[in-house]
Amino acid sequence: MDGTTQGTTQEADQAVGCRTRFAGLLAPGLAADRLNRLALALRLSPLQAPAGPAPLAVLLAGDGSAVPESDALWLPPVAAWIEPPADTGASDTADRLAPFLAEAAKSDLYLNLTTATAHDLQLGGRLLAALSARHPLEGDRRDDVELALHEAVSNALVHGNLGVAGMKELSAQELERFSRDLGDRLADPVLAGRRIVVTLRIEPAEDGRCVATVEITDEGAGFTPGPRASSGASGRGLDLIGTIADGLTIEDGGRRIRMRFRL
Repeated sequence: MDGTTQGTTQEADQAVGCRTRFAGLLAPGLAADRLNRLALALRLSPLQAPAGPAPLAVLLAGDGSAVPESDALWLPPVAAWIEPPADTGASDTADRLAPFLAEAAKSDLYLNLTTATAHDLQLGGRLLAALSARHPLEGDRRDDVELALHEAVSNALVHGNLGVAGMKELSAQELERFSRDLGDRLADPVLAGRRIVVTLRIEPAEDGRCVATVEITDEGAGFTPGPRASSGASGRGLDLIGTIADGLTIEDGGRRIRMRFRL
């Protein structure tokens, strides 16, 4: 075992964390031999499909290939979805992935993707499916939580990482401007490469129920929320989230939102 792999192995061991210990690695679209080398460097089992009860991590490629949308990749035992950074080989990729896995180990669910990849996914619905598979949600509560997740993810991607201003009014002209700005920003590799990180923890509450805490972090310029978050036709996201969530805080200069939902 060379020095790079040894260092990666030690870092991966530290990724055991206090909540999640990953046992296997899936990477749809990645050649089997490369997956095997990468999993070996991370001391995980290489898998072609989800299997067994132990938590698994999925690597989602953001190199222009189609984003896998299989429902099985968004349900237990999968507990982390990570887009690896650009790499030059399996050992290098493993070395870069170890810190992501260390962060993922601190949560029950973890997601770390570039804006370009995240934009191609309906993350609100995907996260809701992963959450409700662990703690069932029904009826209006399920719809409300999905709406709040969708709004928070959209704010992080569109207004945060891409810096697209919201629509100031409901008009064809504003809609055209918004759509044009969104397309232009997604075409910018620097902006499209900014990360969105989602963590979710489920914990028991004193009354016997459970509470889900969701944190969504972006790499945008941030903002300072005023007395009311709404501004114009498409600026009501935080107000809407505030009416649904049982707790809402804005941190890191507006780049991180923390929501609490009683389940």
